[in-house]
Amino acid sequence: MSPFRRVALIGKGVLGTAVLEQLSKNGFDVTVLSRDPSSLSGLPIGVSTSRVDYTSIDSLASALQNQDAVVATLGGAGILGQKVIIDACIKAGVKRYIPSDWGSITTDPRARYLPTNHHSVEIQDYLKEKAQKGELEYTILSVGGFFDLLLDMPFLLDLSASSVEYFDKGQHPFSVTTLNGVGKALVGALNASAQTKNRNIFIHQAVVTQAKIVSIVKKHSSPGRQWHETYVDAETKFKEGLDLSTKNPGDFRSVMALLKAALLSGKFNSAYSTVDNSLVDLPMLGDEELENLVAGKLREKGQ
Repeated sequence: MSPFRRVALIGKGVLGTAVLEQLSKNGFDVTVLSRDPSSLSGLPIGVSTSRVDYTSIDSLASALQNQDAVVATLGGAGILGQKVIIDACIKAGVKRYIPSDWGSITTDPRARYLPTNHHSVEIQDYLKEKAQKGELEYTILSVGGFFDLLLDMPFLLDLSASSVEYFDKGQHPFSVTTLNGVGKALVGALNASAQTKNRNIFIHQAVVTQAKIVSIVKKHSSPGRQWHETYVDAETKFKEGLDLSTKNPGDFRSVMALLKAALLSGKFNSAYSTVDNSLVDLPMLGDEELENLVAGKLREKGQ
């Protein structure tokens, strides 16, 4: 059993909801922090809430009293604000911090320079500094792409337009994990507290390619569906995405262009060669399970 039983969750978006479900299901005493707890809905039975001011160390530290671990699932705008949260954790005596760093390549040394990674890297360095001083432990989970969400946006392909833009023929592999799988891995990391202390944990449930996912989508799409397919040079698209994101770092479309090119270009460690699945008790997905997930998503979208 994990020595971390009392866990505070910061951020209840799509990922936070999946994480909360697994924490609650596995017997953790969870408190969700929020600027406005009255806006939170769908909380599992037994989950507490606490109102906080994310800009105030004192407000956060007060809410974090007696918490063993803090898990952050914040959006991009909240990444750098984690410094205040980390300082509050130290003031409150929290043992372990899991940052909002659930990316594919945010911890790849070769990708530190990407504009999309600047804030994540700054938080990584800040956490390591605090850990070296013995003030706070951390665990960073690299989980690949969120598989559930890859078909919810025109990323690997555009379902609404029945179009595909293949990067280098869609041949480059990358790691993926379902949101539910991320939640399970987090629970496993907390349970294996000694082995995950001050470490970057790599997990995935499958390694796929753009071409493989598109082929599964085609297999389970309506008969006779026509697809518009184009082929682009991944390196060229990466340079374009980098230029756009550098000029417009806060623009969502620019950020997504760079993230897509970085993941599908094969330039970085997008497909993990070594993973910690056994450590956190996360099984891999078989080909049939993967296909069923894609087929289920298509049915959900009426495709």
